Amino acid sequence: MQISQSEGAPTGPAKAGHDVRSVHADRPGALRVGDLVRVRRHRWRVADVRAYSHCQLVTLSGAGAFNSGVQRRVLAPFDLIEPLNRPSVLRFVQPRRWRRACRALVAQHTPPGALRSPLWARIDLLPHQLEPAMALVRGLGSRVLLADDVGLGKTIQAGLAVAELRARGAVEKVLILTPAGLRDQWASELAGRFDLDATIVDSRAVRNRVATLPVGVNPWSTAPIAIASIDYVKRPEILRAVLACGWDAVVIDEAHGVAGDSERHAAAAGLAGRAAYVLLLTATPHSGDRCQFESLSDIGSHGDRLLVFRRTRQAMHLGAGRKVHQLHVRPSAAEVRMHALLAAFTRAVRRERGDKSREVWLALSVLHKRALSSAHSLEQSVARRLSALGSTPDGQLHQLALPLGDMDGETDRADAPPQWAAAIALGDASRERELLGGLAAAARAAAAHETKVSALVRILNRAGEPAVVFTEYRDTLAHLEEALARPVAMLHGGLTREERTAALDAFTSGRRTVLLATDAAGEGLNLHQSCRTVINLELPWNPMRLEQRIGRVDRIGQRRTVHAFHLIARQTGEMRILDRLRARIRRAQAEAGSPDPLGDVEQAVARLVIDNVETETAGSDERADSREEMPIDAGPPVVGLERQAAAETVRLAAARTMAADRDADAGAMVDTDGPWVAIAHNRSTRANVGSRLVLLLRAVLHDACGRISESTVVAIAVSLKRLPLRRRDRSWIADVMRSAGPGVATLADTASETWREEALRLNRAFAATRLERERAIAAVIAGDPPYALQPGLFDRRADNARLAALALRSEAEKEAAERIDAVERTTAISAQPPKLMLVLVP
Repeated sequence: MQISQSEGAPTGPAKAGHDVRSVHADRPGALRVGDLVRVRRHRWRVADVRAYSHCQLVTLSGAGAFNSGVQRRVLAPFDLIEPLNRPSVLRFVQPRRWRRACRALVAQHTPPGALRSPLWARIDLLPHQLEPAMALVRGLGSRVLLADDVGLGKTIQAGLAVAELRARGAVEKVLILTPAGLRDQWASELAGRFDLDATIVDSRAVRNRVATLPVGVNPWSTAPIAIASIDYVKRPEILRAVLACGWDAVVIDEAHGVAGDSERHAAAAGLAGRAAYVLLLTATPHSGDRCQFESLSDIGSHGDRLLVFRRTRQAMHLGAGRKVHQLHVRPSAAEVRMHALLAAFTRAVRRERGDKSREVWLALSVLHKRALSSAHSLEQSVARRLSALGSTPDGQLHQLALPLGDMDGETDRADAPPQWAAAIALGDASRERELLGGLAAAARAAAAHETKVSALVRILNRAGEPAVVFTEYRDTLAHLEEALARPVAMLHGGLTREERTAALDAFTSGRRTVLLATDAAGEGLNLHQSCRTVINLELPWNPMRLEQRIGRVDRIGQRRTVHAFHLIARQTGEMRILDRLRARIRRAQAEAGSPDPLGDVEQAVARLVIDNVETETAGSDERADSREEMPIDAGPPVVGLERQAAAETVRLAAARTMAADRDADAGAMVDTDGPWVAIAHNRSTRANVGSRLVLLLRAVLHDACGRISESTVVAIAVSLKRLPLRRRDRSWIADVMRSAGPGVATLADTASETWREEALRLNRAFAATRLERERAIAAVIAGDPPYALQPGLFDRRADNARLAALALRSEAEKEAAERIDAVERTTAISAQPPKLMLVLVP
């Protein structure tokens, strides 16, 4: 805003203090972000200040010749920090330097409710990705569900929210829970895009930290941003240590995996319930089961609002387009015989077990899935069952082995060959051996020359470019690796972190042009930079899994048309699966805001495949329809900040063009170096300025730690009656400022009043939301039921456990009270009178 003021205009006192008293008024030596200081004989600029009970953690950025680009952290008052701010005197600078400072000041202007972290983040500015962070800083809530379509950048949105909250001093300790295969990807994204240093915590990292830390120090407390596998954290002996840390924010990726009643859910709910901010990320939040969706929505809830963001690719108009190709593969005679013998075994099981058992249908569906995946995988399952029938007198099933080798939750057995279910064991073992013996022989003959594998080879040869091949089972992957007779990279749930990283690197670097992957290992992959072709060896029976597969390459940043190939076996139930999946996906997309209303449709698809009919029973149709009419809108309302986010995108884009790297410190320098004065030498500039003195003032809001919460720039033009002969003479500028100073202060204060009131309102809302959440957490901790004790007869282990639990509870209550006190102290906002920063002399 620009306001003109003549030299002889009436003057009046400037408003001082506004409606919030400065928290620094009684502490003149308090540090502020941007201050120039001397620490340990070197000059530094204060980059951040974090207040604790008895000290301050001060982050310093080098400002001298020997420490430029260096960052250090010191503790005040234990380290002597000497302010070096110079007195506010006019300083003439070159016009080029003045313009750089002007660009930096304008770039740092933050309207109320705007964001600061995207200014320097290495991300494309997309409005929908700004909305979650904007909702948090505006105090709309503290729990967020990011339910966007696959490939719309949920990881970036979560990282942006974390970066913004850390920039505002609202969070310090962040816990990110992901599937094991996504930990490195998260660490890379946070470091590469937001300069956030995250630590991957697993059993090895914990052992290393315990070996170097003093006795009794929780290793989890030493990682400001920790990334861990949910399957590692859910272990009881691990969860106790993680819960003992006071996490400010908890991020749960692929959050649909923690819905329902499970150990994962219990761990996620316990951790999120004690965090000030909770972010849930999933492209498929609604599985069709209302109870599971409610359990997901309630994670971390204390009766507060859940902010839901659900955007579709169609609504965002993103992506280069997609073409889907169906290749109907005619099965060989051996494959037709295999499917016929499988149908005969299915009829025998149904005659004996009936059609009403869910366990029977589930077990039979697994066999048919295996047959459609590959004849080799079906032959493996049948061979293991025949081996069990031959080694035990009545075909009893063996005890499952315990997964003792996977201590970090790195592996996933979802794609492992399934065990033979007791629900489909026939009472007559000899009859079962006869049926399965013929089926095994037919599957073995079909596996020798599988028509789908031949079709896959033809597609890969004709495409001549990298491709991802998806299937459901890892033994099918091994079969494909052998059949393709070419170097391939493989991803499945049985790989370790190092093996998975090596496989991905081999594919993305171009050393391997084919990536064979299962659904269990392909979740969350970003392959759009190196690939655009996805081939489905068999159709998944859940429609959203099909979208997840294609979404690995159809993502933001994909510049080429994506091609998806579906290999469909003729004369089998797979012919009808695609039409059913397509109809269900169309119906799902028609449901406003419903990402996945279909849920567990695999039993219905199993009937479609096994019974060889086009429709389900009436009862099944009613159940399916009830699932399909269950939109996500039945739960928490979807948040929309489209208009505000679009305006913020335009502002940030303009700010980025002005705030080049070389200008990053210009605003801070002029803040501590006194007002900078430049003379308008350029003819066009002089024509625009005329006979006016242009003043740029900066109005800021500070939090209790001296961090700038909001800032704006006010431009004022002072009309001059005459110009001096020597324009570099400071005295005449000082005379003008003394004469017009009170009026300038009044005008600047009036010009920034609307901005200040709105900024204070939003900052109060932000602080109130955080305080309400912290008090709710403290109330839950205080209301936990007492520890139940069953005394032992001969030892005191139970009593010792009770005392330890009570001590942990007491510590948690104390920590909750300290957090409330810290939030109350550090979220107090003070408004400072506008400060003169730049002067332009005509």
